[in-house]
Amino acid sequence: MDMQWGKRVAELSQVAGAADEGFNFVQPVGSLVADMSAEQFRLQKSRVAAGGLPFAACAVPLPADARVTQRGFNLYAWMEYLKKTTHRMAELGCRKLLWSDGRGRVLPEEGELADLKEQVLQFLFMLCEVAANFRITVLVEPLGPRRTNFLNSMREVEELLARVGKENLSSMISLRELESIDLPLDRLVNHRYMIHYIQLENPGGQEGARVCPRPSDGYDYRPFLRALKDMGYSGEIGLPSDATADGLAYCRQQWEQA
Repeated sequence: MDMQWGKRVAELSQVAGAADEGFNFVQPVGSLVADMSAEQFRLQKSRVAAGGLPFAACAVPLPADARVTQRGFNLYAWMEYLKKTTHRMAELGCRKLLWSDGRGRVLPEEGELADLKEQVLQFLFMLCEVAANFRITVLVEPLGPRRTNFLNSMREVEELLARVGKENLSSMISLRELESIDLPLDRLVNHRYMIHYIQLENPGGQEGARVCPRPSDGYDYRPFLRALKDMGYSGEIGLPSDATADGLAYCRQQWEQA
């Protein structure tokens, strides 16, 4: 199967543009799908049914101020909300739910943490049960310590997956996070069974900024892409929202040359 290339979108107006640029799918950020009006949802659903770009990989749609590791986080109320939004996402073609929000899992600096970590396990267990109804896989991304203080390595995520024990729970990686999570390229193959989505960005970009690879940034992306090939990766690769047709062509060229 040919590699599938996606583009992050923050607005519905960007979906049609992504199709014109040659992308295979879109990756809506935040609560874009959840915030659609009924008419917007109907229109997008009809477009996907007619062969438009699917919303194949979606962020777990919790609001920015919702922390799963916060005392008082209402697990059952939020799960009812996620049931409705996940159903919507599935109808737009979603097959992967991405949990890459570092703020959503920041642990407090003081106090007992075991119960809060257990709360994360319960959240993911219940989210996986919801997602399984729509044949969706939940993916947890390890993030560096500048973005969160919990699940900062593939080893920690691997231990989490084992404890949750759901078949539709796995992981993903972003190129820009590899150094901060201490994951060198020669160790990627050790985690090949749990990497099911890739975000490809310029790793030298400013903190918080996601920038599409381009010839002018002077970074050689081929070693990373070669490492993906060597471990047999054949899933999807998501590019940032500033990606254009030229940026997509450059990334595809780098993939072919890796």
